[in-house]
Amino acid sequence: MEKKRGSLFTVRDAESAIITYTVLGLLYIIGICLYELVAGWNGILQMLRKLDATSPVFNRTAIAFIIFKEGADIMLRRFNEWRAEHAQSLEKAKEQGIEQGVEQGRAEIYEAIAAWNKRRLAAEAKGIPFDEPPPSQNGHQHE
Repeated sequence: MEKKRGSLFTVRDAESAIITYTVLGLLYIIGICLYELVAGWNGILQMLRKLDATSPVFNRTAIAFIIFKEGADIMLRRFNEWRAEHAQSLEKAKEQGIEQGVEQGRAEIYEAIAAWNKRRLAAEAKGIPFDEPPPSQNGHQHE
């Protein structure tokens, strides 16, 4: 049964993006607060003005980061799925190749023995001594 591949945009991906944005937002707010404390505290209103003035830059940067992070995660996930499928198909092909090789080897041995037996019977019918060893004793390998 073939496994159905999930959608690119799953709940897990959206949840990860929201968590990442929230963490980045908290770090941004903490960074602004620390900057205001170091630069000289002028009150909460000054801090809110600074947040308001720099929030578009934060949003663009955070969204670009999330797109890059989620894109890399999706590509890595797809690559790992492909690698697992590829390993399975290689293993299956190897098993089929071994089975075909064994069957082909058996057929070749059978043909060699049949040809040897035909030569032996023809020699017996003509009364000629037949001293050729069977294929299993003259270099042909079999199971």
